[in-house]
Amino acid sequence: MKKFLLLVAVINYNAFAQITITTSDRASIFTTGNSIATYSNTSQSMVDIGSTGGGNNWDFTGLTYNVSATFESVDPSTTTYISDFSGADVCTHNVSSSGGIQIDIWSYYKLNGRYDLMGTASTNSSQASVVTETKNNPYRQEYVDGITYNSNWMQTFTQSMTVNGTSTGSSNVSISAVVDAYGTMTLPGGMSYDALRIKETTTVGSNTNVTFSFVTKSGAHVEVSAADPNPSDHGTISADNTSYNGALITTGINEVSTLPKNFNLKQNYPNPFNPSTKIVYSLPKRSLVKLKIYDILGEKVATLVNEVESAGVHRINFTANELASGFYIARLNSGSFSKTIKMTLLK
Repeated sequence: MKKFLLLVAVINYNAFAQITITTSDRASIFTTGNSIATYSNTSQSMVDIGSTGGGNNWDFTGLTYNVSATFESVDPSTTTYISDFSGADVCTHNVSSSGGIQIDIWSYYKLNGRYDLMGTASTNSSQASVVTETKNNPYRQEYVDGITYNSNWMQTFTQSMTVNGTSTGSSNVSISAVVDAYGTMTLPGGMSYDALRIKETTTVGSNTNVTFSFVTKSGAHVEVSAADPNPSDHGTISADNTSYNGALITTGINEVSTLPKNFNLKQNYPNPFNPSTKIVYSLPKRSLVKLKIYDILGEKVATLVNEVESAGVHRINFTANELASGFYIARLNSGSFSKTIKMTLLK
């Protein structure tokens, strides 16, 4: 949802590749320890979705967002709700915030030669003892193995919901998906990727929603939820929700197996953030660590770490509920090593 494989150059494509995305590609994106920052806009907007077929050059550089979240892949067996999703191969933990309330969502997946969503468990900080779960029967088929241009699949399933174990109802869901286009997409910041477009029509009861998803082998992704239940499949459409993420992937497994060779403080992610972000730093040996946050005037606003820590890669969450929007500096000191990063809080 990975520590950052951060691409910093703009890649220019002179050809449009018709790619194939396998279950193995998806599984590698969500290797335990990986994280992806996602940015969503819940306001209605106009988005150019290109056209069916090949040769598309989707320009998403103008996408904006008002909500950000971080998806981290965790070992399903270590999560609180694994007993309700026994047999899960993958779990992603999503942390976001709305109105000062932290929302945690755990999504459980099964790799059945596809990529199937078993269901979710969610909590929020305003009602810490309340756990809401959804379960799909059969599991929701998110992708087939080896999707490429003209791949398609259909599925019906029942989605049931419980609150603290008590049923609150169920819905019949019908999904029809087709990979109807391919080309190159460019995200905010200028990164470009070969991509496939999936048109997915979802019907729940009498309500129908159409989503255009632009997917890549690396994990970079754009999703456009059409405001019209019967939208055009080409040109500019009205969207009631958009989201995107780049291939900002950290790979914790390699770092666990090999101790870092140098001290380092990596750029926080997501950045900009609201109100939570993750800070990652590396220690080649056991050391006294001081990690502090300062405002743009140099005033200390938080001390995150002030203790001796073991060698390895360390991650810490910083939540800025009480701080105003603006620029902040994170400074790591350990022995003679000192490094700062600039962080942007947008509320």
